[in-house]
Amino acid sequence: MRIVLAAAVAVVALAAQPKGRTQSPVVAKQTFHYRLQPRAHALYTYSNAVNLAQTIHVMGMEQAITSSVTFEQDIRTERLDTLVELAIGQRNVRIELKGLEQLGRSDSVITFPELEDYQLRMRCARSGKLISQEFVPLDSGAGSAAQSIRRQVIEQFTSGGVRMRFIVEFPDKPLTPGTQWTQTLTDTVQMPLGSQQVVTTMDLSYTFEGMLDTLGKRCAVVRVESTRYLISGTAEQMGTSVSISGDGALTARYLIEVESGMPLLIETSAQLDQRMTLFDQGNTVIPISIDVRGRMQRRL
Repeated sequence: MRIVLAAAVAVVALAAQPKGRTQSPVVAKQTFHYRLQPRAHALYTYSNAVNLAQTIHVMGMEQAITSSVTFEQDIRTERLDTLVELAIGQRNVRIELKGLEQLGRSDSVITFPELEDYQLRMRCARSGKLISQEFVPLDSGAGSAAQSIRRQVIEQFTSGGVRMRFIVEFPDKPLTPGTQWTQTLTDTVQMPLGSQQVVTTMDLSYTFEGMLDTLGKRCAVVRVESTRYLISGTAEQMGTSVSISGDGALTARYLIEVESGMPLLIETSAQLDQRMTLFDQGNTVIPISIDVRGRMQRRL
């Protein structure tokens, strides 16, 4: 259960796509020079919903596990000068797990009200480049062990288990439709659940597709595709060492408000083939297929 839950958390993806709204066609004849310029002391609220499906292959049998994650994020502008400082809080975090019967567990719903006691503070350049980030406990009485657990869960929710950043780093120059640029992201996540440490490496290709008028906002459309997506790590389960490896593919589509540089909508899809090797007497290999889809949408 611990490894399953940790894996479920570790691949959470942020994504967004509105339904039932009319959008203007993408305009491909305009240039765009991105600037992160949210209003001073402004509050941006996002609704997040993530659906994750895992299929575990054990001894010729398949076990399907699904999880649904919902939460709200409040992002406030704390400082504006050459750098932009954002304070990110989360609330109403809820995880619903189904399909645990063959693992000897019943379906369950887990909430994390204590996560409201923490914030992630990000400092970004006007181009969207991440300069630094730190986790700040709002509850000064929290113990160090509790802080560590909460911090890791917050990291997953705020940056995305597929390690996507909700602020895109742009080239610091005007872009024309079709302009592409690349970025390599390497992140190490240490989860107290199962003593898990996972390293994710992604080579991402970004394409500026053009401008779009939607929901009363002028937006830039950016598409993202992974050209390399690798996972490696270790864990400990009931005294047995576990090796984690895998690869996958990721796509994302951002609608970014031109006025503020803040995302209006994000949609992300990831497919992962993960392998867990248990270093027991038989060195058992457990393949896991993972599909993640979700929505992140700013409340207007």
